[in-house]
Parts: sequence; structure tokens; C-alpha cells
Amino acid sequence: MNSDTLFVFHDSFHSDGDTWNDLFPDQDMANVVMDTHQYMAWWGAQDDIGGYCDAYGTSIRNVASSVKYPIWVGEWSLATDVCAMWLGGFNDSNTEYQRDCEWVDCPVSYLSEANAVDFDRTAATLGPWGESDRAMVKYGQCARDSSYFSEDDM
Repeated sequence: MNSDTLFVFHDSFHSDGDTWNDLFPDQDMANVVMDTHQYMAWWGAQDDIGGYCDAYGTSIRNVASSVKYPIWVGEWSLATDVCAMWLGGFNDSNTEYQRDCEWVDCPVSYLSEANAVDFDRTAATLGPWGESDRAMVKYGQCARDSSYFSEDDM
């Protein structure tokens, strides 16, 4: 085994020790890390950032107390709303917990003009389409994530 290499596995949203602790024997778990995605955005809208922080701390402590592996918290786990483009999947979102999103001009390519490819910024929507039109590019506008809370809160 290369001692500089980590084996990272995702908990498949089953972040309890009973599911994973027998995956590797104790003497053969060097450089093994469990990746968990604790998506706050789907925990229900909180009116203050402290509500998310308290719930997040409790959740991670519960995982850490039952799983024997070091834990990484990955992906969009710290998102506090579901306004981020494609947070629920490509051109899709879960509108159950969605606040009114702020719409801003979509980013432009950082590539030179000779190499950049842009999309039709005049199109009403761009496909492919998911289950909700709330997560789609509309007339060159993209939903902006985390605009509900202030910079200081974040």
C-alpha cells in the first residue's frame, strides 16, 4: 500500500457505525477515510445561521461517535439553501426547502475569446430539463446561492 494514498469512500447517506465499521479490520484501516455529505440545505429553512450550526454540530458528533474511521464532510454540505445551481442535480432542485432565490448574470468563461464557448443568454430556459424549472438558467441569469444570510453570518 502506498502510505501517501488515501482510500476515501462515501457513506451513501448511511453514516452509522453498524453499516461501515466492519468494512476494514482495525489493523488494516490506515489511510481509510469515510466521506459523508450532511446537506444542511435540505434540513429545512432556518431563520438564523445558528440553527444550522447547532444541527450540523450535532449531526457530525453523532457520526463521529459511531464510526471508527476519520470522517470528511464533502461536496455541498455547508450550503444553507438550495438556490445553488444544480445543487439537487443537473438542471434540477428540490423546491420543498427553497427560499426565493436571487438571480444574477451567469458567469462567463475565463478562457480566451478564441477558446471560450458561451450559451444563448437570450434563451428563456436551457435544457436538458429536470423536475423543476427553478434551478435552470433563464435569460442568462443563474440563481445565486447563500444570499439569504449575510457575509458575517456565513
